[in-house]
Amino acid sequence: MRGWVIPTTIFILGLGLGLSSPMLASRYGDQYLPAFLKKPIHPLEGSVTHKQRQQDRLLITITTQDGTILATFQQQVPEIDLLIEERDLVTLDVRQYEPFVTDPPLLRVTKHTEVTPDSAAPTNPPIQSEPTPETSPTLDPQSSLP
Repeated sequence: MRGWVIPTTIFILGLGLGLSSPMLASRYGDQYLPAFLKKPIHPLEGSVTHKQRQQDRLLITITTQDGTILATFQQQVPEIDLLIEERDLVTLDVRQYEPFVTDPPLLRVTKHTEVTPDSAAPTNPPIQSEPTPETSPTLDPQSSLP
């Protein structure tokens, strides 16, 4: 009976390594893989139209060219709540357009800046120099003689 312990242990360890290797390889070895073996990134950019903070999650409605997405964030809720405001441009990493996504990776957040007529005008107007006369000093030929 003792002869089955070592092969069974090796089988279980091999099975565990075989099942966990795709997850570990994508997490730690992705930076070392060539570009054609990496998972393609499909950035989906849209504008945040509504944001709602609940007790343990954050709901964000994003309008894209493909449609509207409801993104639910359950991890890092306070940080994402501080980062994203309404009317910001958000780029998500999703495989394809889906109306409901949970904890999508954020690739980029571009803040919305309002342009008001006062801020559109330059704060310091350019200084114009006064025109100088175009006359150059003339030399009197007799004054230069000794």
